[in-house]
Amino acid sequence: MTDRAAVEALIRNAYAARHRGDLDALMGYMHPDCSYRLAGGPQVAAVFVQPEGQAAVREQMAGLIATYVFSDIEELALTVDGDKATLHWRANVECRPTGRSAAFEIMDIFTIADGKLKSLTQFTDTAGVARLSSP
Repeated sequence: MTDRAAVEALIRNAYAARHRGDLDALMGYMHPDCSYRLAGGPQVAAVFVQPEGQAAVREQMAGLIATYVFSDIEELALTVDGDKATLHWRANVECRPTGRSAAFEIMDIFTIADGKLKSLTQFTDTAGVARLSSP
């Protein structure tokens, strides 16, 4: 899938599912051999583990959906280059277990395969995520 409009729709639809907490719909956009990585050291916080394969990514996404709620979401830029894409966005993030919230700016890098999201690497303020999440 290298059609720009199709890639943009895939990414926007996947994010809409994530933001409304619809795990089944979100995973429908993921490739069977998908991977997800929130760039950061897993030794800092459990949120930085790096699952691979749809079952492991599903488990991670279920935890993320249960833990983090997004509001005031703003897409800043979406760039597509063949089977690669980047999404620059910002949002307010609330951590349900701690009740803390903060504004974050996020950069996501995707690889697309067979019309699905094959890999996602997400960059944000990892120290901020750890502070938000620490008991």
